[in-house]
Amino acid sequence: MLDKHPAPRQPARSAGPVQPPLPPNRQQDASDRRAKAGALHGTTAFVAPEVNGDEVTPYLFSFTKGLRHSRQGIVEDPAHFETFRSGTASPDPGVFETVPINTDPTVFETPAPAGLAGPIRKWESPTAGHAFVLQGPDPMSIGMPRAPAARSAELAAEMAEVYQMALLRDYPVAAFMDEDLVAALDDPFASQALSDVSDAASRLSGLRWFCGEAEVNDIDDDEKRTRRRFGQTQTPRNIFRGIGEGTHDGPFVSQFMVVGSKSGGGEGRQSGHIRYGNQRVPQTVRMARPGRDFMTSWNDWLDVQNGYNARHGLELAGHDAEYLGDTHRPLTTLRDLATYVHDDALYQAYLNAALILLSEGAAVDRGIPYHGGATRTFGGNQAPFAIFGGPHLLTLVTEVSSRALRAVRAAKFSVHRRCRPEVLAARFHTVFSGYDPSGTGAYDDGNPHEQAARQMLSDDIASYTHPTDEDPHEPSLYDILSDIRAHNAAQNGADAAPSWLLPMAFPEGSPMHPAYGAGHATVAGACVTVLKAFFEMGDYGNRALFVDPAADAPDARKAYVPVSAGADDPGGFLKALDVPGGLTLVGELNKLAWNISNARNIAGVHYYTDYIESLLLGEAITIGILREQMCTYDMREQVEMTLPLFVERTLPDILLTGPDGTASSIQPGELVKEIRILSDGRIEKVH
Repeated sequence: MLDKHPAPRQPARSAGPVQPPLPPNRQQDASDRRAKAGALHGTTAFVAPEVNGDEVTPYLFSFTKGLRHSRQGIVEDPAHFETFRSGTASPDPGVFETVPINTDPTVFETPAPAGLAGPIRKWESPTAGHAFVLQGPDPMSIGMPRAPAARSAELAAEMAEVYQMALLRDYPVAAFMDEDLVAALDDPFASQALSDVSDAASRLSGLRWFCGEAEVNDIDDDEKRTRRRFGQTQTPRNIFRGIGEGTHDGPFVSQFMVVGSKSGGGEGRQSGHIRYGNQRVPQTVRMARPGRDFMTSWNDWLDVQNGYNARHGLELAGHDAEYLGDTHRPLTTLRDLATYVHDDALYQAYLNAALILLSEGAAVDRGIPYHGGATRTFGGNQAPFAIFGGPHLLTLVTEVSSRALRAVRAAKFSVHRRCRPEVLAARFHTVFSGYDPSGTGAYDDGNPHEQAARQMLSDDIASYTHPTDEDPHEPSLYDILSDIRAHNAAQNGADAAPSWLLPMAFPEGSPMHPAYGAGHATVAGACVTVLKAFFEMGDYGNRALFVDPAADAPDARKAYVPVSAGADDPGGFLKALDVPGGLTLVGELNKLAWNISNARNIAGVHYYTDYIESLLLGEAITIGILREQMCTYDMREQVEMTLPLFVERTLPDILLTGPDGTASSIQPGELVKEIRILSDGRIEKVH
């Protein structure tokens, strides 16, 4: 008899989840790719860097900030600097911990305000250059050429330029253009300033370096001299500008520093707002107090050299000496540019540029797949994102900056230890003061260090400051220093002692690390090189134009210039300017790198060579990183990137080998303007 209630039927037992197979040999392939990337840099010997020979007792031209100084501005005990130097030469942090930072607040002339816990500033990552990297060239593999030496014509030109920038700090950026463009802009503030800008350019053009007259201790390499502006007359069109294709074209400030991005709400470039997802951020900067400079008296300068945290001291004391409340405006004056780089995240400007270009749908390099480029067949049913898309680019812009910072830390701390402009200015001040900079008595004749210092200043500085008929070296610098004295008298009051110190935009002066190279400039070189590699720059000599899509006539290319009624006007805005021929994308990217680097010079914390040589260091670091990243892609994707270099130059030998140690088609010492990074990591010359 059939059971009316049969037992429930049991489902067939599963054999378990299906385990997806790994791609064949994935583990070995992953290991091979890492080895291949490492081989790109592992076959070339590191080159010992050059130095300028200025690091000699009593270290007048070396970075000694944070050590204890005498009343005459000399490191009190040279042995302290020698310990500092030993600490930067070792990766062991314990060695650097023995460096005797000044911890005695009684040496400060400025009383520390209540609440200032330890008015001492500390050195910033002095051993970071010893840290290794797992991507890109080693921080110590690419050296920087020697910095300009004392008594060189180049050093006089660099210092004259920094002084002149300080004098023009409250001048409008709109005045630093070709005179025809200033006239076309029709901005009264810029037009009134143009005469002074022209006078400043003429004054700088009188310096030996810009006249093409070198000293025996000037650098004699033609390639380096060219990029360091040897023999280049200064004009309103090129004064305070950088080197590279397009940097002298149009407005002084790159469009990427002022314009906005497209958005669904109809905003565009003239809005000055950048979209961050569903947020928007205005391209404005907090407004520093016009006409207010710092460290123009000897006591203030000396306190800062002894490590006093002057900026924090002002904040705690409640002095609103640095900023004009919480007012923000576009980058209207040179001081606004200096303010931008006081507190920026170092890759900030380049992340903004990437967002602007992505929002406008800028063409991607033709060698990158999945974008429908003419030379690639992929992308019919695949869209770029995790690789070759926006997230890839935005991450890479920030990624290269960390490698750049390690490389420049190796140069500035472990090799060059160059003094900041604020210190070199103190050496000028000392000579003009009759070797009595503090006003408390001449150099101690019984102190051998002070005797040596006076002799060094007589030999290396007095020829700049006191030209004679027999030795008429730098009358232009002498004239600039006369204006500096008048400027500082207005800052310090009529009863103050004469001062030829460099007026600083920042209360604390320079950061707590040496001048050469420059962190901002190295990061600029690294990040802008990423943008040049990712986006289509056009064929050499026929660059893609960075034009306003709303421009009416094809021959009228609109750029936007920040303008205001005056240095103290908080109501700045962007004004359209027709630039005949337009602006190129590569030019505006080069200009962006210069704006950020130059802004540090405007603030008084760097020299021109800090910018240009650091920029090229950052460029080389990114080229090395992009070469290695080629090893991570499938060879069938045939990824390539073409990029114009900042200047025509020779590339470091460490970039000229292939993944198997084979030589590049570029020969060591060969001048190159533009390169292509191939899918196997090799580079080839385009122009």
